[in-house]
Amino acid sequence: MLRDTSVGQLLRYLFRDGFKNYGQNNLRCGLLKIINKSIARFTSQSIVFPITTPLTNYQSDNMLSNLERSAYILVNLDSLAHNISVLRSRCPSKKTGVISVVKAGAYGHGSVMVSHHLKNIGVERLAVAIVDEGIHLRKHHVKGPIHVFGNVQSWEMHSCLQYNLIPTVCDEKAVLTMAETLNKTKTNGEQLSGPIISDDIIYQSDVPQGSVNIKIDTGMSRNGCQPDDLPKLIKICQDHDIHVDAVFTHFADSWGNKEFTEMQLDTFLKATEPLKSLGIKRHASNSGAILRCYGTDLDYIRPGISMYGLPPDNASEEFKAFGLKPVASMVSYPTLIKRLQDGRKVGYGCTYTADNEQSIATFPVGYADGYWRHLSGKGFVIRDNSGERCPVVGRVSMDAITVRVPADTSLSETFTLMSADYDPLTSASGIADIVGTISYEVATRLSTRFPRLYTDGGKHLDLAVKALSFDSY
Repeated sequence: MLRDTSVGQLLRYLFRDGFKNYGQNNLRCGLLKIINKSIARFTSQSIVFPITTPLTNYQSDNMLSNLERSAYILVNLDSLAHNISVLRSRCPSKKTGVISVVKAGAYGHGSVMVSHHLKNIGVERLAVAIVDEGIHLRKHHVKGPIHVFGNVQSWEMHSCLQYNLIPTVCDEKAVLTMAETLNKTKTNGEQLSGPIISDDIIYQSDVPQGSVNIKIDTGMSRNGCQPDDLPKLIKICQDHDIHVDAVFTHFADSWGNKEFTEMQLDTFLKATEPLKSLGIKRHASNSGAILRCYGTDLDYIRPGISMYGLPPDNASEEFKAFGLKPVASMVSYPTLIKRLQDGRKVGYGCTYTADNEQSIATFPVGYADGYWRHLSGKGFVIRDNSGERCPVVGRVSMDAITVRVPADTSLSETFTLMSADYDPLTSASGIADIVGTISYEVATRLSTRFPRLYTDGGKHLDLAVKALSFDSY
């Protein structure tokens, strides 16, 4: 219910102010945005009414007119589907399933839309790092098995049951907590389904509610039980009617360290071989392992960064040979263009001085958006209508960058600030090299201040704007 809200007042706002900004060509997106705005105007209660759920039968060539910011992240769902196909092809058996990792907002790409699209193209399972991420997907109507790969605290077990998430357990305490939580729920007849999510969303899964995955530490020394402790944990699960869906491990350096990865895989296979007769599934292959073909003959592969077309480290040249495609790019219009005379200073600290008459464009993107401050005086953007590179001059500030552009640049043209390729100056992996980090960090730092514009088959599919859809990101 809308708390302390007059329905008449809500409708008056909707019809008086809502429709004036939206045309007939954008009716569905416009209506949902208006409703979300109307609700936001009159209640602080978090109501889940995502504009990002339906992916079919809706295309709009005018989606850009709904952007409320002149910079956005463009997410190419065709490339995502292509990458899944490439990664599946690394497996010797077509029976091997995919657990797609959509943690951290699908590595900055937007977890809701990405998850729906992955399910639509046949991905069997999804995985997140923390319970809240799984709840977020359920609240945005994502069905099917969802794994939580991080350590789950005792007080989070109830949420795993409530939203039918598959927690990772590593010790006896975690198993007993799940058993106790499940027993209390059965004994007390407590409702598990949330008040805003239908049973169809919660229970449409081939994994029994209350299932767990057991993680084995084969050498990374982070999460997981020791291999020798696995039989004991399996026995405790059996004694308490806890269904063990799968066991898994995580490779520390599957892209760059062949010997260590082979040792980890051998340890895992020896520890889990007795479980095959019990029907317990096994998975181990992360992005690097899939590409190097370690453990790809097990029940599932677990693509993360590679699914988004980005390399496990910064070896872009070798990575390109696999045929994967970066999924996301950062696009912006300039908001102001100034013609500066020789000697004019630009930006904080006066770090740049024009050495001749030149045009400087300001773009509404800064380090608060995930555009790295380290790119001050080092970065480049691409003028889309000509393909030429333009240098970032002066300091990158919180909300803006300044770029030296050709004299004929107009405010109506777009520039690519992060390209969906492996360009050494403008791609995510190239930026990672410049600033001294990895493409994971470049992607996951992309702020939710950016709208995400999703394309499929060359058409604009949908628009996820956090401010309008109660964190639909």
